[in-house]
Amino acid sequence: MSRAVTAFAGAFVIAFALGAAGTASAYHTHFVADNCNSNPPTPTQSITRDGSATVALRARYEGYQWGGGCWNDNDADDSPGDRTERSDTGGEGGDCSGFTFKVWRESTYLSDDGAYQWGLLRYVHGPYRAIDFKSGDGAPNVTWSKAGAIRMDAFASEGHIGLVYAKNADGSDQVIEAKGEAYGTNIWTRTYRGDSSYTGVRRTGWSG
Repeated sequence: MSRAVTAFAGAFVIAFALGAAGTASAYHTHFVADNCNSNPPTPTQSITRDGSATVALRARYEGYQWGGGCWNDNDADDSPGDRTERSDTGGEGGDCSGFTFKVWRESTYLSDDGAYQWGLLRYVHGPYRAIDFKSGDGAPNVTWSKAGAIRMDAFASEGHIGLVYAKNADGSDQVIEAKGEAYGTNIWTRTYRGDSSYTGVRRTGWSG
């Protein structure tokens, strides 16, 4: 191989590597590394549905991170455009199950049905996926009649879970959920109550 061809090939490899590195840095936003912590949660004696609704609303308009569990409350996605279904992008937000775990103030231990207040910037997802909530796995969680689901109960499928914020007169619901990278976390009108792929789920232990 001539020196000219060898030099060209080497330059191409370097350019490709730099381009790949640039692409990687574009979607690795480092929100978790720069902002999140590992502080312990605060055990609480009781939890109320209105209190958990307030926790949920503090995540409204924030980002979505697959496998995530850390966000602030500045009403913006601080890591937009991350690659989807990648837990290594380090972006802001929870996914649907991580969001539910924090709003329901659950323990990282499946056998513990106590209540724990997690800080917004505490990076924690919890041990549950949507399919686990759907099955009522974990000491605090049970399956529940969809007809009887009320504020801060949930509807879960094998791949998604959303929390009831309010029931609409037409039988649909206002659901607060971490929906996806393109959507973030917000309240939308949903018909999960009438969708056979969704099961009603309840966190036990509410005091009001």
